[in-house]
Amino acid sequence: MQLQDPATAIIGMVIGYLVGSIPTAYIVARWRSGIDIRDYGSRNVGAANVTQHVGRLHGVLVGVFDILAKGVSPVLVARFGGVETEGQALVGLATVLGHNWSIYLRFNGGRGLTVVLGSLLALALKAGVAFFFVGFLGWAIFRSPGLWTGISALLLPVWAIIFGEPTVVILYTVALLAILIVKRLLSNPEDESSKLKIKNKFIARLLYDRDTMGKGDWVTRGPHRGEWRN
Repeated sequence: MQLQDPATAIIGMVIGYLVGSIPTAYIVARWRSGIDIRDYGSRNVGAANVTQHVGRLHGVLVGVFDILAKGVSPVLVARFGGVETEGQALVGLATVLGHNWSIYLRFNGGRGLTVVLGSLLALALKAGVAFFFVGFLGWAIFRSPGLWTGISALLLPVWAIIFGEPTVVILYTVALLAILIVKRLLSNPEDESSKLKIKNKFIARLLYDRDTMGKGDWVTRGPHRGEWRN
């Protein structure tokens, strides 16, 4: 695999990163409730945390915007601009990186799930739909979104292979999985109330995307007064 037009792909990646960096959840929480969403609940700058601390409607709006405007649109713009599949995948990765480590929030951000979904819907529709339904059904049935979105992410390369996607898309899903794992392991601020040992804390992060085994206290926490955010 070789990029036919590296310059265009690089420009697309820069634009994709800047678009992905738009902190939709942060903006909506500030506008609607006057809060810094990074100080509440999971501290995640994403739709789920907005739903918990601002309202369901606003959480849905954040999620839809992130899927369509930040996930789908950059990839489609690259495609219609003549960028080949390899370049489109790089644009998608840059957008996810922007969402997860936003330049506008000192490289803080969300988990990337909505943007991953959007980019998949543009690049590999069937794999994107499977990714969504595994996570959604797992949440609806077992009420454990962190666990099931993780399982859904682990299955991404499997879906790409099953649905006969080209090699570049399979590699893309592997890269997405790696980004999501890194974000889970490194993104959570240190929580003084968590009594888990370091090893168990990282296991909890990997499995449940939080620093505790129980969900309730984690998602309902109020403002954080520590120094984790600078």
